[in-house]
Amino acid sequence: MGTQTVVQSAERIVPAGEFKTNCLRLMDEVQESGAEIVVTKHRRPVVRVSPFREDQPGLVGSCVGQLRILSDIDAESAIPLDDWDVVARPERILNADGGP
Repeated sequence: MGTQTVVQSAERIVPAGEFKTNCLRLMDEVQESGAEIVVTKHRRPVVRVSPFREDQPGLVGSCVGQLRILSDIDAESAIPLDDWDVVARPERILNADGGP
C-alpha cells in the first residue's frame, strides 16, 4: 500500500512524457510565473517543480554591515533622568493649564 499525494487544483499537472519533451520550456515557465508544476506518472503525482528561492538569512547576523552605532550606550541619556517618570507613566503629564 502506497501513500497517495493530494494535488491542489490550482497547480498545473503535466504527464511525465510531456514534461520530458518540454522540460526546458516548462522550467522557464515555472521560473517566470512562479507557479508550480506537478509531474505525474500513470496519473499519480511523482514530483513537484517549483521556482528556486534563495533561503532567507537567519535573524542573528542578518544586519551585519547595515547598522551603525551613533553614540555610546554608557553616555548621557537622551532623556534626562528627571523625565523618566513621565516616560514610564505618561498619565502623569500635566495639561497646559496645570491640571491632569
